Amino acid sequence: ATSKNITVNTLPVPAITGAASVCVGTTGVSYTTQPGMTSYVWIISSGGVITSGSGTNNIVVTWSTAGSQTLSVNYTNSNGCTGLVPTVKNVTVNTLPVPTITGSGTICVGTTGVNYSTETGMTGYTWSVSAGGTITFGNGTNMVTISWNTTGVQTVSVNYINSNGCTANSPTIKNVTVNPIYVPTITGTNTLCISTQTYVYTTETGMNNYIWHVSSGGTITSGGTTSSRIVTVRWNTTGAQWVSVNYSNSYGCSAATSTVYPVTVNPVPVPTITGSNKVCAGTTGVVYTTQSGMTNYIWIVSAGGTITSGGTSSSNTVTVTWNTAGTQTVTVNYTNSSGCKAALPVSFSVTVSALPRPTLTGPVSVCAGTAGNVYTTQAGMINYIWNVSLGGTITAGGTSTKNTVTVTWNTVGTQIVSVNYTNSSGCTAAAPVILGV
Repeated sequence: ATSKNITVNTLPVPAITGAASVCVGTTGVSYTTQPGMTSYVWIISSGGVITSGSGTNNIVVTWSTAGSQTLSVNYTNSNGCTGLVPTVKNVTVNTLPVPTITGSGTICVGTTGVNYSTETGMTGYTWSVSAGGTITFGNGTNMVTISWNTTGVQTVSVNYINSNGCTANSPTIKNVTVNPIYVPTITGTNTLCISTQTYVYTTETGMNNYIWHVSSGGTITSGGTTSSRIVTVRWNTTGAQWVSVNYSNSYGCSAATSTVYPVTVNPVPVPTITGSNKVCAGTTGVVYTTQSGMTNYIWIVSAGGTITSGGTSSSNTVTVTWNTAGTQTVTVNYTNSSGCKAALPVSFSVTVSALPRPTLTGPVSVCAGTAGNVYTTQAGMINYIWNVSLGGTITAGGTSTKNTVTVTWNTVGTQIVSVNYTNSSGCTAAAPVILGV
């Protein structure tokens, strides 16, 4: 009998090397089996696509669908044997993460320390902020701190790598509206004179949470509430004072500091008048003076006097003739260098005394050569001035301190005796009294 040796070859068992866990959408994933074979047959489940290498020992795959996917291969070896069944490799295609961002979506410009956070436990955190913001802390972690510097729609974005090593195709972007802050303005009188008058100060209308303050030299008399754009102030103290305000605008934003409006409260002048406060009726050229260097002088003299010079709006003096006895007045007011004037004029009281009216008593018909003729005027006066005509001789009295004079009449004809004096008010009659003898 003839015998023949027959070699029975084992069937190949293909092996597959390559990633068993990938991220959905990953391209260029390489899978390899033994080289040097023929009739390579690769099969991939519907979640992936072979992009190159079919019919070779190395293929490149794009994984397009998340979930449990499979990849299989078979081939014919050098003995012409093919594996009984293809080798199957299970591949987990992981979903991509979708980062979320929590934090304020509406903010006021200039706000610092604003926190934004995403999921914890990830790696490779990558934050980005638009040009209107600055990351001040936390880059590379799941939470960053941002300062918002520019108004408008700004953005903050983040991406990361999850526990499966997957990263979102694109960062998550959060829009942040950065609202403007208004700087309050104040209008109102900023230079004034202290008085009982009140002054109104206003700011922008249509705002919320107004906060008004005034310095200690002022008192708010009305307005100045959280809902009021107006405040009314009485200024009680001279010097540098102020009004301040802040508010929230329609975006809910307030200025970092209140607006301060300086106010200068000037003192009112206190005019003074110098001059004679006791005069005699008919006295002329009486000068009254107040402070120099002021403006808008207003002089007033009571009805018993007449202004003869000065007394104009530019004059700090007035010259008066006093015509009528009694209590008279001179008043003045003016505007000082701060533009202030006294609430009321200053009044200067003047006592205008009546002129005396001397009388003379004594004999008016005598014989020539008669001596001892006594003439008498009011007693208690001073500066008596006696005169007799040439036909008489004073033999006693007739001095400045005597209210009598004794005369010897020497010559026949009409003679006279006259007298004047100064009374207790310092006034002298306009003319002596004359007695015909």
